[in-house]
Amino acid sequence: MSTSSKRGRGRGRGRGRRLIQHERNSKDMKASNEENWCGAFPDDVVVDILSRLPPKPFYRSKCVSKTWLALSSAAFPLNKHLQPTLLGFFHGAISVFRRNLGFTNISDRVHEIDATLRAFSHHDEVEVIDCCNGLLLVKCCSIEPSFESRDMYVYNPATRKRTAIELMPKVYFEDETYSEIFSLAFDPQDQSHFYVISFQQWHSPCLSYDNSFYIFSSATGKWQRGGNMECVSKVTQNTKGTFLDGKVHRVTEGHQIVSIDPKNNTFLVTKFDFPGLQFRKDLSEIGQSQGLLHFMYVNEESHRLLIWVPENGNQQNWILKHQLNLEGMHLGNVSVKNFKLHPGKDVIFVLGENGRILSIDLNDGEPNKIYYLRNPSCSSFWLYTPCFPV
Repeated sequence: MSTSSKRGRGRGRGRGRRLIQHERNSKDMKASNEENWCGAFPDDVVVDILSRLPPKPFYRSKCVSKTWLALSSAAFPLNKHLQPTLLGFFHGAISVFRRNLGFTNISDRVHEIDATLRAFSHHDEVEVIDCCNGLLLVKCCSIEPSFESRDMYVYNPATRKRTAIELMPKVYFEDETYSEIFSLAFDPQDQSHFYVISFQQWHSPCLSYDNSFYIFSSATGKWQRGGNMECVSKVTQNTKGTFLDGKVHRVTEGHQIVSIDPKNNTFLVTKFDFPGLQFRKDLSEIGQSQGLLHFMYVNEESHRLLIWVPENGNQQNWILKHQLNLEGMHLGNVSVKNFKLHPGKDVIFVLGENGRILSIDLNDGEPNKIYYLRNPSCSSFWLYTPCFPV
């Protein structure tokens, strides 16, 4: 090879390196200019700007800089465009014997979602077992002459997208009593992934008692064992809990609230005790409204629904916020699963007799609207707020 050709090739490599370095310098300069431009505004001004943006510009603005990404968390609850819009109630289940799964519409936007869950029409039995910020956790069963198969999915009725969740194997002996409770965790600020939490609880003469939880992450597609919950009582089976501030909050049988952080695989236990009240596990529930946890309890002696909230956001101290007189409302067999808080207002929805749902203003205690479920015999329902892609 001639000397001139070697020199030419060397000059080519040199120009390539200079071009790559120039591109890197340009990117660094652009990022620096964006940071300087963003820093020219006070934080409260940026938060005010972000709180006025429609959904798509809001989520795009989070990519402008690290500063705007951090401030978007403060702007999210102030942005009216991003607040949950209640479309209606899912209730019941589909089975081979009776189709009673339904959706009660309270908005003119119901045509935008798969309210009848047509995506699961090929299954013989379909049951909604949890609902969180626009996603449904659905259990399905297909019955065939030779076998019976069961599946679980996370489904978005607004996008018609579903993700299969691998069911965990159950390992226990015949003399054990076993229960498995699921919770769905989905943050609409981060639409890239979700979590499913499985509380597995069993008791046997030889094992005594075991209480554990597992976390499924859509990012990995796998289950991971959670922390040791020996200090935590059993999660109450007939309650649903709630998702708030990145954590799933559930009531336990020991007058506790266990808060699971699926992202970091940690949990926090809060002991609550209100003097003068003897709590029954089937009459206690945790919910959320307007960014605050709400602890609800039905006092059978006084026929009242009592609702506490954390004082100044501290879960160790609770103050009584609402008292609702239940007499004369024809609620039938009262259970906490019949009560659902509106996510954005001081309103509670109560399932009464004959499939009636009462919408009650918690400030004056008066019912203002009545909705009817498709199947009057349904014993549970879920509030549905859609999650559209951005």
